[in-house]
Amino acid sequence: MIGKGDFRSPDKGGFANIFKPIGMRSTQAVGKVRRSTNFRRVGHCGTLDPLAWGVLPIALGRATRLSRHVLGMDKTYEAVMLCGVSTASDDLETNPVSMVELAPDVQSVVDVLPLFTGNIEQVPPDYSAIQVGGVRAYRVARKGGQVALRSRWVRVDQLKLTAAARVPISVTGEKLQIGNSFDSIDALLVGLKIKCSSGTYVRALVRDIGLRLGCGATLFGLVRTGVGPFTLSNATEIWQLDIAARENYLETLLYPPDVAVEHLPATMVGTEVGTHLQNGRRCMQRQRSLTGIHRLYDSDGQFLALASGENGDWKPELVWQSSE
Repeated sequence: MIGKGDFRSPDKGGFANIFKPIGMRSTQAVGKVRRSTNFRRVGHCGTLDPLAWGVLPIALGRATRLSRHVLGMDKTYEAVMLCGVSTASDDLETNPVSMVELAPDVQSVVDVLPLFTGNIEQVPPDYSAIQVGGVRAYRVARKGGQVALRSRWVRVDQLKLTAAARVPISVTGEKLQIGNSFDSIDALLVGLKIKCSSGTYVRALVRDIGLRLGCGATLFGLVRTGVGPFTLSNATEIWQLDIAARENYLETLLYPPDVAVEHLPATMVGTEVGTHLQNGRRCMQRQRSLTGIHRLYDSDGQFLALASGENGDWKPELVWQSSE
């Protein structure tokens, strides 16, 4: 965790591992954290849909400068897929647009999952936050407009079936209902464990599995269990953050800013090199052979900067500890 100090001052910062509940938008979570902590600069590191819950890393203060590194981290999810039903939003935000009389068996689902692992091409959902002509795609879709989103390459490292159950479903007043009725159909609920790259839409993954099965599928439930080092088991609820800020122990709930770049190699530098880096100047490496971007620390273990090794020099990329 970051060291002691006034965490509301503009020169401090860190990451909060927030537990986002169902029904809350990611931007609402950011607003609540901003009001609780009094940080001026606050931003989430990757949207989590309102109907999903779980891990939402939020950067506070100067840590927002490192948000993109968290945004690019791998994600883990546990999802429930409803086979036999399709919706426009690929989840339960919208009503069913198609249903089949009988969903496939469990083995059929198991057989197609390997087709959706590795590097796959994916078209994001129409109901997504991607901007189209300066407007969020979901705003266009909710008004009945046509959305044309480009496909992208994503990576799915794990796609494992964890549970399955057949359920009767029906539509009453356009709303999906679970339970026996005179017009219910036999659908299939499937639990999935997913590990994937940043930019992967689980809703789109479920949609495409349903298309492959020929029955359609929609996301029934989703929990994000991890974003890099941020996990569900150590997530903090916003009310806990609020109390910690008021009682002056906020630092115990925050991750240090350099957690965002812990995947990069770490190097300790001397006082003279540290001074040059803190002033944004290139300086000579001690080893003269390090390449690529490194996170650099002083002899006390304080995070100084990100710098790239070039021709035996350090070139500052992001200065964290400034000499000013």
